[in-house]
Amino acid sequence: MTQISGIFMDRDGLINVPPPPEDRYVLHPDTFTLMPGIAASIRLLNQRHIPVAVVTNQKGVAIGRMTESTLIEIHERMRALLAAEGAEIQNIQYCPHQESDKCTCRKPLAGMLLKASTALNIDPQNAWMIGDQPRDLQAGRTAGCKTLLVGSASAPPGLADASLPSTELLPPWILENFPFQP
Repeated sequence: MTQISGIFMDRDGLINVPPPPEDRYVLHPDTFTLMPGIAASIRLLNQRHIPVAVVTNQKGVAIGRMTESTLIEIHERMRALLAAEGAEIQNIQYCPHQESDKCTCRKPLAGMLLKASTALNIDPQNAWMIGDQPRDLQAGRTAGCKTLLVGSASAPPGLADASLPSTELLPPWILENFPFQP
């Protein structure tokens, strides 16, 4: 089996429980809670020496729903919650723009994945993008990654290399598909 050079993960809806639809954004660190099975998944990847990068669109910054410093505090809480369960993320990339900004980082574009690839020495051709929305998988495909859709969203045929109905099933999937690496 080919060695896995790294994993890119979406944040909202994959790593953390999404906020209620009326809020749309995690706006405060205290409201950030982990999805079931996600800490165990990241811990398994860490044990296998597979670097993990978070790549997340954060339009809430662009539209004034939160500041960039609050977003950083939210990411600090994410790291602390994961660390408490023996899991660690090696890199976080976020896009603070909205669609009209015409940036090159916002998913479904691959800018954040490419930046994380450089930071962690990940070969996207041997990496996976794991997300809960088609735009996550599109970014992964554009970067050259294999893709895993987790959750109830549907994706166009051929966009996902694999799919799981919930994050709770991610740890056994990792055990089955990603061997230990040197």
